[in-house]
Amino acid sequence: MKKNKDIEVRIEETKKTISGSTYDVTELYIGKKKIGEVLAYGPKEFQSFMDNEELGASKSLDLAIESIIRQWNLHE
Repeated sequence: MKKNKDIEVRIEETKKTISGSTYDVTELYIGKKKIGEVLAYGPKEFQSFMDNEELGASKSLDLAIESIIRQWNLHE
């Protein structure tokens, strides 16, 4: 039986300018590989991206991060 191992996810905060507007972006990394990013459009509007593919909107940063990690788990 395969044993589950803990994986450390690192989070980095940055800013991105899109169409003249600057947004807060949270980037998620496992090791040196970027697995996704969350774009904060407003206080309760977060958009998740993984490999430039939109995963959908979330009402909190935690939910957006969780959706990226779940999607990453499905593909690894």
